[in-house]
Amino acid sequence: MPEFVMPDLQPIMPEIALTCLALAVLLADLFIKRKEVIALLSILSVGIAACLMGDSLGVTFNGMFISDGYSIFFKLIFFLNVILTVLISVKYLVIEKVNFGEYYVLILFSTIGMMIMASAGDLVVLFLGLELMALSTYILAGFIRYDVKSNEASVKYFLLGAFASAFLLYGIAMIYGLTGTTNIQAIADYIGRNGLAGNPVLMVSMIFFVIAFSFKIAAVPFHMWAPDTYEGAPTSITAFMSIGPKAAGFAVLGRVFLTAFGSVRVEWAAILIPIAILTMGVGNIVPYPRRILRGCWRILP
Repeated sequence: MPEFVMPDLQPIMPEIALTCLALAVLLADLFIKRKEVIALLSILSVGIAACLMGDSLGVTFNGMFISDGYSIFFKLIFFLNVILTVLISVKYLVIEKVNFGEYYVLILFSTIGMMIMASAGDLVVLFLGLELMALSTYILAGFIRYDVKSNEASVKYFLLGAFASAFLLYGIAMIYGLTGTTNIQAIADYIGRNGLAGNPVLMVSMIFFVIAFSFKIAAVPFHMWAPDTYEGAPTSITAFMSIGPKAAGFAVLGRVFLTAFGSVRVEWAAILIPIAILTMGVGNIVPYPRRILRGCWRILP
């Protein structure tokens, strides 16, 4: 019988610490009536996790979790996002009469999911982190329970998020069927070794990955959820969602496409370039069609 070898927990220590602290904050909510203290504990938890990142470089769980400069850069963005969100939430929750302690706990759990996404070295770990982030954000989007717009925002975000997750799972299944692994580096080695450029299964799986990640970063034409969700969600959560999940989406987009699909860059670049152009164009032109037409009319001879 093979002996069980304890994996190195140092690279994942910030995630472990923040999870334990988030659970402690959840229990503290039962005894602490002043929610400002819960907010302070949340910021303190993030600070402790940030302090542990200095010694967390490395790879563990057989390459399934990677802590490197790339992931730490995004984790610092996540931590800053949490701190700013908590600071603007303290008075806002009192005004909206939804000052509940689980609000801060959900923000912490969503951040843990983002951290796992940024450090994922395996597609299964990536999916687990994404769902932890997404499920927490679905609840936060509808946190103003008595507001119909907030409920609508949560439901729309949930339905379209489940739709995007299905595409991601389908893409993972196709990659596993093609390469026999879900490890990102092993996928890159297999594709490069066997010369799979132009393989139809690989192309379809990359399209599914693009659809799933484009939803997370609200890229055109998968941005339809953003206006209604941002309008109906609590203002502080709109700020939180506009930074954290977007950064996490870009983190996994870079990790998967630059590493796993690095040898077929020409193929996926042909997909991402038009999406990037449309996202920048539609985002700047569509909201102001009348002003643009009026301006064009004035400069015409």
